[in-house]
Amino acid sequence: MTTLAMLLASLTLLLVLGFAARAAWRRRDAPVASGSSSATSMAAPAKPATVEPPCDAVANAEVPHNHRDKPLSPPLQPREILHRLYAVAFDDARVAEAGMASRAGHAEVVAAAVSILARIETQPRYIPRRPQLLPQLMRAVNDTDVSLRTMAGIISQDPALAGNLLRITNSPLYRVQARPIESIERAVTVVGTEGIRLIIAAALVQPVMSVNGSVFGRFPTLIWEHTLLSAAAAADHAKFVEQGDPFAAQLLGLLQGLGSIIVVQVVRDQYARQPDLTPEASVAAALLDAWAGPTARRIAASWGLSDHTAAALDEWHDDVPGELGTLGRSLRYGRVAGALAVLCGRGSIDEAMALAALASLDDRAHATPGIWARIRASQDQS
Repeated sequence: MTTLAMLLASLTLLLVLGFAARAAWRRRDAPVASGSSSATSMAAPAKPATVEPPCDAVANAEVPHNHRDKPLSPPLQPREILHRLYAVAFDDARVAEAGMASRAGHAEVVAAAVSILARIETQPRYIPRRPQLLPQLMRAVNDTDVSLRTMAGIISQDPALAGNLLRITNSPLYRVQARPIESIERAVTVVGTEGIRLIIAAALVQPVMSVNGSVFGRFPTLIWEHTLLSAAAAADHAKFVEQGDPFAAQLLGLLQGLGSIIVVQVVRDQYARQPDLTPEASVAAALLDAWAGPTARRIAASWGLSDHTAAALDEWHDDVPGELGTLGRSLRYGRVAGALAVLCGRGSIDEAMALAALASLDDRAHATPGIWARIRASQDQS
């Protein structure tokens, strides 16, 4: 074979190989027929479909390591968390889905309830009487020179308060030892000044935290649970994160829960006046959004709490967290943490979702782990 013939043969071979490689490349990228099992087994793994996050997703959101491959989603916002809590408390999923809108035909109930709530301080049927010992206790718990014996003596003057205090001291949320505490003196000694201050707040408010009747009957029990968890979380946040006044945060957290109870009492009574009208949980939830805070504020004023302290109840702005003061931030944090704990305890959300929501509320690294662990542990013990 001549040199020219050999050169032509080599070029021909190269062209054939090139066309073959190009055809193979096209076959690899072509769609695979569903019935071709051999082609399916040889095809490269398909890339997972991407999901665009909602337009209001938080930029640069922190994602747990074991969820890196999952689509990002924005954390639950405070108002959405409370709406989910209301849905559980009312046993009505529509509360969370309907955005709390009042339903047609219930405008009269809403108008009557608003009329009462707007002057709730003049309604002795709803607003609780100020505890007689409150001024003495407020002075005592805020005076570092007051002895534990003096504080125990003040509490012992009110048998109902003393009984409630002992019961709360022995509850899972506040218990510090396995052996039951059976006397006020022992309680004050074991729990200490700081602990007894917080328990006093719970004991002052608890006697009025009950609602009778079948309408919305589950609400008060669950909201009282939420109230205790919220108040404890607010107190811890005030003490360990804000370096503020844990007793004030505790008391205001309890008053927030009390305000919610009163709103539902008023709504329930207005529905009772119209027996042909089926009560709507969404109506009660809408009024809770608008009136739970102002009702708690009116109670605080009637109890003689200082304007500086009670003003934190006016600072419930879930969309403007930067405008909150230190006590307002603790109160808001506690309210949300308590709601998340209740929802977690009932399987409505998972732990990761709850922690993400709290991290978005307060991104200081030390703000959440200890507080969350405490309130969740108290639920497990219960």
